[in-house]
Amino acid sequence: MSLNLFSESAMIEELGRRLKSHRLRRNMLQKELADKAGISVSALKKLENDGKVTLENFVKVVFALRLEREMMNLFVQPALSIAQVEALKAPARQRAAKRKKSSSELKTKREE
Repeated sequence: MSLNLFSESAMIEELGRRLKSHRLRRNMLQKELADKAGISVSALKKLENDGKVTLENFVKVVFALRLEREMMNLFVQPALSIAQVEALKAPARQRAAKRKKSSSELKTKREE
């Protein structure tokens, strides 16, 4: 199942269902996994049923299920071209630039 067409809430719920599926494949009770992860059973139930859990507890369950490698692959940076490597040598930005006001915003200010 692809995650690319999910809403945020649907994606969160799907991740909870996937963790539940991993737990069941390992033939673990919720109490066993909760104890192994160091979280409450109610927090695990919330994660599995609707994905509502803190990021910290989510990661604890991931580690308890030994899925940390899969987590680390989520946001892997793609290979860089030579031009991109050269661009990285430039000083890193410390803050974002101020946004320029649009003409409609300027017009509204003048009318006030």
